[in-house]
Amino acid sequence: MMSLIEQIKNGKLWRYLGGVHPKENKTQSTSLAITTASIPKHLIIPVKQHIGQGGQVIVASGDRVLKGQPLTASDSFMAVPVHAPTSGTIEHIAQYPSTHPSATPEIAIKLVCDQEDQAMPTQPALDYKQLSTSELQQHISQAGVAGMGGAGFPTAVKLNDRQPIEFLLINAAECEPYITSDDVLMRERADDIIQGIEILRHMIKPALCVIGIEDNKPDAAQALETAIKKINLSNDIIVRKVPTKYPNGGEKQLIQMLTGKEISKGQIPAQSGIVMQNVGTVYAVKQAIIDRQPLLSRIVTLTGKAFPQPRNVQALIGTPISALLSEFHCDETKAAAIIYGGPMMGFTLPHTQFSLTKTGNCILTPVKDEIPQVREADACIRCGECSEVCPVDLLPQQLHWYSQAKDVKKLNDYNLMDCIECGACSYVCPSQIPLVHQYRIAKVEVRANDAELAAAAIAKERFEKRNERLALEKAQREQRQKEAAEKRRATAKATTGEDPVKAAMDRIKKAKAAEQAPDNGQASKGSAVADAIARAKAKKAAAASTDTAVPDTLLPNNAAVIAERKARKAAAKAKREAEGSEPVQTTTSPAIEAKKAAVAEAIARAKAKKAAAQSPQSKATGSTTVPPTPAVDAKKAAVAAAIARAKTKKEAAQSQSEAGETATDTPAPAVDAKKAAIAAAIARAKAKKAAAQSQSEAGETATDTPTPAVDAKKAAIAAAIARAKAKKAAAQSQSEATGSTTELPAPAVDAKKAAIAAAVARAKAKKAAAKETPSTQQKTTAAAADSPAPAVDNKKAAIAAAIAKAKAKAKAKAKAKAKAKAKKLAQLGDK
Repeated sequence: MMSLIEQIKNGKLWRYLGGVHPKENKTQSTSLAITTASIPKHLIIPVKQHIGQGGQVIVASGDRVLKGQPLTASDSFMAVPVHAPTSGTIEHIAQYPSTHPSATPEIAIKLVCDQEDQAMPTQPALDYKQLSTSELQQHISQAGVAGMGGAGFPTAVKLNDRQPIEFLLINAAECEPYITSDDVLMRERADDIIQGIEILRHMIKPALCVIGIEDNKPDAAQALETAIKKINLSNDIIVRKVPTKYPNGGEKQLIQMLTGKEISKGQIPAQSGIVMQNVGTVYAVKQAIIDRQPLLSRIVTLTGKAFPQPRNVQALIGTPISALLSEFHCDETKAAAIIYGGPMMGFTLPHTQFSLTKTGNCILTPVKDEIPQVREADACIRCGECSEVCPVDLLPQQLHWYSQAKDVKKLNDYNLMDCIECGACSYVCPSQIPLVHQYRIAKVEVRANDAELAAAAIAKERFEKRNERLALEKAQREQRQKEAAEKRRATAKATTGEDPVKAAMDRIKKAKAAEQAPDNGQASKGSAVADAIARAKAKKAAAASTDTAVPDTLLPNNAAVIAERKARKAAAKAKREAEGSEPVQTTTSPAIEAKKAAVAEAIARAKAKKAAAQSPQSKATGSTTVPPTPAVDAKKAAVAAAIARAKTKKEAAQSQSEAGETATDTPAPAVDAKKAAIAAAIARAKAKKAAAQSQSEAGETATDTPTPAVDAKKAAIAAAIARAKAKKAAAQSQSEATGSTTELPAPAVDAKKAAIAAAVARAKAKKAAAKETPSTQQKTTAAAADSPAPAVDNKKAAIAAAIAKAKAKAKAKAKAKAKAKAKKLAQLGDK
């Protein structure tokens, strides 16, 4: 059985799934040799032009740089630097839209070219056969060489000799329509490509090197075979023609065709003993090692019917697309689109301000009849054509749904990252859905999500390690404290002979027992608290019973309550003063007595004057002489007034006896006299009100019976007598309360208040008399001529006054009873 190497040398090829056969359109751009583009006015050089990380910018705005001078420094094995393609001045460093389907802004350096093209000093060529693999890797990386035919993987990373490599495969298929940059490169610079292959063979030492090229490039294949024969390497380097099919240029697809090996998911070709490089990348390696020139330019195909003459151009990295279109006379008005890359894997540029990168191999400007017209995509009909042509055996329709929904988890489950973006699915889609464009954008989101997850995993690991460290430190600290406490305990025990911890616990127990036990037969602290709570509850219950014992209907008015509280306060104050000092006997001042007599005489004169004024008024109205009220009515009024005075005197005596039972020689305070005066004034007001009500009732029932003016005069006389007797009774009660013959002086304030009250009463009487209209008086006097006022009306008025006094007496008794009960409850609560 032949070995795999023998099978390959004998021309055996293998097949892979899927693939399409689009129209090639390659001959338009192969008729001319490679043309060198002129230096543009400025270059936009992206810092990151490959898979991996971008380098660190080492220049600043305003710096002048030379051709080949590094603009960034690589600090990672996945980062390669970029260099100045020509001499000029750095205008600024800012974010520009990346030359990518997502147009994600990335850092780029704008270089204003001075058209002098001054280069760095030339360095001698390296003898690669005398250098190790690691040294050559470093030179290749510092030259900025990255994959120029695909995703732009850093070239030096692949060239590692740590594991045995069986096959070195050179990808010269260039299967995409319209693109011929590798084809013309192999035709014109085959010797340089073979020299670059020799450098790679020296680094990884493969058993066999195979150049895979499609059979539609016979001139390129012939040029490579001729270069190989020149150096007698036909047994080590073979050129293998493969059938034209898209995508033969895919890494995994070409490996399977040439070797029959399938690269599993998650693996790299090196793990299967295979390394693959593009012919453009091999040419860049030769320039880096032999010519000592970094990657400053590349060959790009300018094709499409919008160009008058399609061709391949050697252009500087960072050249604006607009500059290339302008220099080679592209008619942008005819172009249906400007496509960066080929028609299968390329993408349409929104404008021409993008710049050429290391991976850009074609700029396609087709006219409207050259490619299918782009229209709005229809809905997926699930025809399955995309699945049949997929060379990686994916499910493009499922990836379409999940890329639209941005479901990163499902995209990973359906192996989105295995997509080689060949565009075969978009080519056969009858709904013209831009599947590859969606997948490219989705890959950016997946990578960003993976980066976030990786950062979160690192943060979680750091957090867990921190918690472990803190827990360990805490345990160590507690252990040290425990050991120190044990040491102190042992030292104390050795010194005193007893365990200090046990002794402290015993002291705590004794202190707790002492707090709980009664002290000298008294109740404990808890029982004292309970007793205090019980006393508080008893007081509260007494107050509640007092409130419920006196109904609202029996409570006196606000004035009476205020007077009672003031009297009680004054009595308590007098009691305290009596207990603290000897009683002081005082005598009534003669001046005060004279003043009182003068006030009484003034009141009498005013009443007489009022009566005299009323009698002429009745004569002026034409009324006849009013018969006098019988004497019996005056007698009844006098009896009622006497009863009222007796009750007032009794109440005053009771209040004074409660206020000062023990102070026999202590004079009654002036507040008691004031209270008596207030009570007398209230009684007079009630009597007046009752009399007025009885007179109004009598006037309503007896329409023809007038109220004589004599009755008003008699009532006024009776009221004056009652006031005088009330004053006398108050004075007697004060003398009885003090227990001495010397009368207490009534303050001038009380006399003044009494005079004011009398004046107010007179004013009210005058106002009531004035309200009576002349017509009413005439009617009253005319009616009085026919029928005199019967004595029965006066009798009713007296009865009404007696009923009012009885009600007042009942209220006073209820009030006294409630007060006594409250006092008794309070005394019980204090005990």
